[in-house]
Amino acid sequence: MRRIVWPFHAGNNARKAIVAAVLLIGVAVASRATASTRPQFGGTLRVQISERISTIDPRQWPSEPTKAVRAERVGSLVFDRLVRLDDHATLQPAIAISWEHDAQAKRWQFRIREGVKFSDGTLLTPAVAAMALQQLLGISFDVSATSDSVVIQADHSLPDLATELSTGRYFVFRTADDNSISGTGPFRVAEWPAAQGSAKAVFAANETCWAGRPFVDKIELVMGADPEMQANAISFDQADVVELPASQVRRAAQRGIRTVSSDPVELLALVVDDSRPAVKDAHLRQAISLAIDRASIADVILQKQGVAAGGLLPNWISGYAHLLPPTFDLPRAKDLLAASRHEPSRAVPLVLIYDSGDAELHVVADRVAVNLREAGIMVQVPGQSAGGKSKPTVADLRLVRHQLAAPHPATAVSELLNSLGEASAGLETLEKVYDAERAPIEAYRVIPLVHVPENYGLSPQVRDWMRPRWGGWRLDDVWLGPPATAGGNSQ
Repeated sequence: MRRIVWPFHAGNNARKAIVAAVLLIGVAVASRATASTRPQFGGTLRVQISERISTIDPRQWPSEPTKAVRAERVGSLVFDRLVRLDDHATLQPAIAISWEHDAQAKRWQFRIREGVKFSDGTLLTPAVAAMALQQLLGISFDVSATSDSVVIQADHSLPDLATELSTGRYFVFRTADDNSISGTGPFRVAEWPAAQGSAKAVFAANETCWAGRPFVDKIELVMGADPEMQANAISFDQADVVELPASQVRRAAQRGIRTVSSDPVELLALVVDDSRPAVKDAHLRQAISLAIDRASIADVILQKQGVAAGGLLPNWISGYAHLLPPTFDLPRAKDLLAASRHEPSRAVPLVLIYDSGDAELHVVADRVAVNLREAGIMVQVPGQSAGGKSKPTVADLRLVRHQLAAPHPATAVSELLNSLGEASAGLETLEKVYDAERAPIEAYRVIPLVHVPENYGLSPQVRDWMRPRWGGWRLDDVWLGPPATAGGNSQ
């Protein structure tokens, strides 16, 4: 069995000397600190997000990637997983304190942390954790419990199982007799909006959380907030944490709003339906790719809050993005257009759709259409309401926004390709991940445009905001300072 444990290791002499120096400095600073600069318990943290989440029940997970990411953000307030990923994509313990697998990685055993309780006071046992995960993993897996562990088995190799369980919907939960669910996370659900009612949810501090009580007493979460207006909620003291579209970050900072950003974690891309006669020719699809000025989208449309993309993954995740550089070559695009026998004067315009509820995608779609018309490719941009009841528009091109699932190449690429209907099997090595990513790009079925970070605006009262490198939040670490200290830039 290959066993993975996480002991504490003492540092070397140099590290000890640094720690001693830091402690001395800390003592000196603490002696001068006032109560207003020390972490404080209490208060209500007001948060706004643009997505409307109907449920955080892991058994009813959204299929649409952006909704799934937002559900994961909210779910993390209530639930824990067996393991978690740190900012360097390294597995760390959570409910499980160690894990091991057999030589073929078909059988995994996760040892469960003792003394963990759900927010309703019920003790977490391996049997309860196994029952929850069996519902989420499905019949292809056999999930069972021993006296101190959860065991997961399958008839095929599962080399990345622990990494997969660290993201997505794989939360551990308990179902009560009334079918309500509880978790072991830092908060519990105190109020959830009715299907047709208010969009505000309330989360109360979980006093018995195994990792420690969060600082704030409550979180009030307003869902479905207008992305273009969330910065105003900070300015008018209506919120403490808001999401900011990339195109709004610089403007918000100029207004004196504190902004924080992750590394690039979201991909904007064109998906080409090569089964459509209008875009069946590979020369035409390549011409489309070469005609798009990605740098202009990143620098002008997104106000330098995006990075031109040639691959699906940003370089900080894959390490090989330089092998898939973005290319803008309008003359070459026109030559390829001629080779494709696509005659603009007689051709029916291509149809490009996007989520018309996303103002940022609207502007990007218009810029793409302008670029293509400059190359001689006529385009219609009707938009498309996501989740609407109207009949979907048949399209040659789709502009999509996709948030990457994890800072782990195989997990991120697999989830992304699955959502796009592309092959994603057998990603055991980085070379295979690269090949799988490259295939739809070189066939011009997927045309990456830009990578963008996740951005938040914070009120002056928010203290100790921990910026996860790959997005998300750690609201259990946040505490609220007094309004009188507004204007400081304490993180």
